[in-house]
Amino acid sequence: MRKIIIMALLLAASLGQTLQAQASVPDDWTPFLSDPRFMPAIKNCLAAHPKGQGPAVVMSVGHASLEEAYVMTTDLSGRRNACFSSKDTGVEVRSQTVFDLPGPLFVSVDQIKVAPKGECIEPSPVFIDQQLQGWILRQPILNQHTPSACSTPIWTDLIPLD
Repeated sequence: MRKIIIMALLLAASLGQTLQAQASVPDDWTPFLSDPRFMPAIKNCLAAHPKGQGPAVVMSVGHASLEEAYVMTTDLSGRRNACFSSKDTGVEVRSQTVFDLPGPLFVSVDQIKVAPKGECIEPSPVFIDQQLQGWILRQPILNQHTPSACSTPIWTDLIPLD
C-alpha cells in the first residue's frame, strides 16, 4: 500500500512538472531560424526595423501565407515592428510599427486641440475645474464574439492626415 501511495505521488509530481513546463513554453518559433527559406526574410525585416535603442532583435517568426514570412522585431526602447517578407527572396512586402496597447489612453489638449475621432476610438473629455485637460481614449467593444475592425487595439486614427 505504501508503495502505491509513493508511486502515485511521484506520478502526480511528474505530471505536474510536465504540465507546468508545457504551460510556460510559448509558441516556439525558433525552428524557423534554421530554415533557409526564412533567413532572408528575417534579415531583411531586422534591417527594416526603425532605428531605436540598441540592435533590433526578433521576437517571433511565422508563416504569413504560403509565400510570405511574418517577422516581429523589437529593440531596447520597446518599439515593435511587424514585417512581412517573401520567403524565397526576402524582399520586404510591408513593414509597420506595432502599437497595440489595450488602453484606455490619455491625450492632452496641449498635444491635440480637438477630440480624436475614428472608427476604433471613443474619446471622453477630462475636465479639472471646468477646464478641458484632454481626452481618455478607449476602443469600443462592439461584440465580443464577432470579429470587427476594432476587435484588436487599433490607434492609427490618432495619426493626423496630411
